[in-house]
Amino acid sequence: MLRLPVIMLAVLLAVSAGTSAPALATDEDEIVFQQNCQLCHTGERVQLKHLTRAEWQQIIDKMVALGCPIRTSKKKQLAVLDYLARTQGPVTGPTVASAPATPPAASAPAYTGPAATAYVVNEESQDVWAIDVATHRVLAKAKVGKLPHGITPSPDGKVVYVTNMGSNNITVINTQTYATMTMGGTGLNPHAGAVTPDGRYLYVSNPSSNDVTVHDMQTHRAVATVGVGKFPHGVEIGHGGKRVYVTNMDGSDISVIDTATNTLVETIPTAAGPHKTAVSPDGKFLYVVNADANRLSIIDPEHGHELKSIVVGTDPEDVVVAPGGGVVWVANAGSQNVEALDAKTGAVVGTVLVAGGPHGLALTPDGKELWVVAIDANAVVIVDTAQQKVVATVPVGQRPHLVVITQ
Repeated sequence: MLRLPVIMLAVLLAVSAGTSAPALATDEDEIVFQQNCQLCHTGERVQLKHLTRAEWQQIIDKMVALGCPIRTSKKKQLAVLDYLARTQGPVTGPTVASAPATPPAASAPAYTGPAATAYVVNEESQDVWAIDVATHRVLAKAKVGKLPHGITPSPDGKVVYVTNMGSNNITVINTQTYATMTMGGTGLNPHAGAVTPDGRYLYVSNPSSNDVTVHDMQTHRAVATVGVGKFPHGVEIGHGGKRVYVTNMDGSDISVIDTATNTLVETIPTAAGPHKTAVSPDGKFLYVVNADANRLSIIDPEHGHELKSIVVGTDPEDVVVAPGGGVVWVANAGSQNVEALDAKTGAVVGTVLVAGGPHGLALTPDGKELWVVAIDANAVVIVDTAQQKVVATVPVGQRPHLVVITQ
């Protein structure tokens, strides 16, 4: 699951760059961790990961190379490393071999739907790849900010917005020319965004400041900041654009924002670790994947309560609703598959194995193809939704995170 770099980024960005303290003892290592990491996360968030000392060191080195303030203090780096290695080391047990990347099908059927382009945001190569959906040809590669995390298109498809959690800004990409501009005004570590149906406002979640910033796309300026729950992540605009739904991973709830006043009007409880959400075409249902509970919640947004809680695969990361609203697709990074569920009953109607850490999801305009980001394989895996099988694999950049498709 991709929350590891986010956790470490919050740790490293939050550590003070003040004068060096005396050598830290074991209990002082824990204090450094608590005072900094837990500014943005509960302890349980970090406790989900169990890595070797070398793996923790790689994460710290990566953050330092990106210019995090802790680069000026080797002692503080060592304190965080010692604590994580001591308390979050590998769990003893049987060794599980990592799954290989999903291979391409011998013969992939040609896409016959309306002309469309897929945009894949790659966190480590810090770029966005534009790919022709029919031919799988790479049309362009646009450089963005540090540690890009989220990507969302404008309603007319002329622009895509990329939230850069490492540089605390937004990259705006013109989809005709692939020219870019940078827009500021976000909170800390911006993660995800969603645009109102009229294309006027972009709502961005900022997990390290526990808020959502509202950006006017005519002036390219932030016009409001709305406090929400703990560690906001996914953002979705409701039917008609009157409400914004924000999944709060550490709060295990959903914040509801009124777009007319940009105020928090409701909080809806859900299962642990809500990661992403999707809205049914008629706006009557919210579908929420809860990464820490391995569940899909079906929520009635009008009355603010959960209708169903369905067990899915392990570590569900993303959810999309098929055109027509009859089927919901869920990406399960831990169990290396994607599941198709009946949108009303929650019954599983299909499972497709997708190795390489299935993470982000996007459906083609006709709903016939599901594009699945395989984060550990540096690829996008394409699933035929009718046959429920993998038909192609497209190589992309390093550590791809999400994909969107526009016409």
